[in-house]
Amino acid sequence: MKLNPDVVARGLIKHWNYFSHHIIASPGMAHPMQACFEEAYVVMAAARTMPLLDDARMTAICRRFNDRMMKYQGVHYPEMFDMGYGYKRDANGVPNCSCVADNASTVNGMLEAVRCFPHLPENPKVLASIKVFLDHCLKHYRTSKGVMGGGVFLHQIGGPGCQEYWCADSLFAANLIRYANLTGETKYYDDAVPMIEYLATFDYRKTHFKEWTHAGPQQILIYSSEGLLAALTSTEMKRRLMVPLQHVIQFGPAAEPEAIVPAQAPNLVKAELDSARQAVGDTIWERLVARHAEFADWHHQNQLADGTFEHPVDDHYRCYEPALAWLLLEAARGVEGCAWLESIAAKQLRFMAGDGGKRYYGLCANDFASGLAWLSFATAGEMLAQRDPERWEAAIQGVFDRGEEIW
Repeated sequence: MKLNPDVVARGLIKHWNYFSHHIIASPGMAHPMQACFEEAYVVMAAARTMPLLDDARMTAICRRFNDRMMKYQGVHYPEMFDMGYGYKRDANGVPNCSCVADNASTVNGMLEAVRCFPHLPENPKVLASIKVFLDHCLKHYRTSKGVMGGGVFLHQIGGPGCQEYWCADSLFAANLIRYANLTGETKYYDDAVPMIEYLATFDYRKTHFKEWTHAGPQQILIYSSEGLLAALTSTEMKRRLMVPLQHVIQFGPAAEPEAIVPAQAPNLVKAELDSARQAVGDTIWERLVARHAEFADWHHQNQLADGTFEHPVDDHYRCYEPALAWLLLEAARGVEGCAWLESIAAKQLRFMAGDGGKRYYGLCANDFASGLAWLSFATAGEMLAQRDPERWEAAIQGVFDRGEEIW
């Protein structure tokens, strides 16, 4: 199954319309969404939507977000960005949390705005602000082997389970790679290498917080994949990753070569898949490719007929799932041998464009789920606009002519 322009146009315009009426489109300085990291995905979607719908308000959303993040930098915790929560301070004045992972999501939103709008005069200031954050984290939260820790958690640096933290590692590695792409400061590619090795070799099923079984595989897949894909789609990183493993894991369990198997479905149905039979290799790059293949297998095994994905019985993290299509499409268009993932994404987008997606994910009600869905539709729109501009334009025009997704 390929992306359907009519489906993608409908979903894109539905979410564009929702957020163009949202407080996020207001010029005020108040937090439009409590968690800034959630807002960052809306910013990424807005940046990608602007050329698709020729709506300059989307540029304004991105500019206001970046301006607010720069003004609030250091207010929450020195040199870190504000998170919109976690403010409760202990007797020493240390906040409850100032997380590398959540800050890194914010930074990825800022970087996407710079990438999509390279002409903006404030971009040098934005990049300088991000550099302060990157250098702070590298100095204070990195382990002796180069893996990123969680930052401030429960009023302490490297709190329980956060000496090295997979989510911070992935999102911060994506920061480093994307910042280096924009600035040419190649040292940040080098800084990302041990973090990518960690992502390629940690045991995602036995993490400290048990996200694979407690929060649902989707959370691990989404946040791990951001770092994986940043590396897999970078020629600079590929060159640096063609080296033997450095065995960087210090505090978390490592998945040794013989232990790496395809990600299990929540219902524990087993299947022998190609990735289980292929050698995982001894270089970081080979392990990276094998790890991404495991994740691709999970999507293939666990997608249901309606386009959704298998969930644990006690799941309460369904709002993360709309991001899966975005990351599947990034892999389909940027990673060798992954074009087949477009079919999985297309099925999920078909579901999210209709009333079923609205009920299941809370779209246009749950802002986080809605922002992730918007980013997925915007990414699909980019691909379709490049693939067949006339067909894409006709699909967009058809939705506007019918007015079915416009309030």
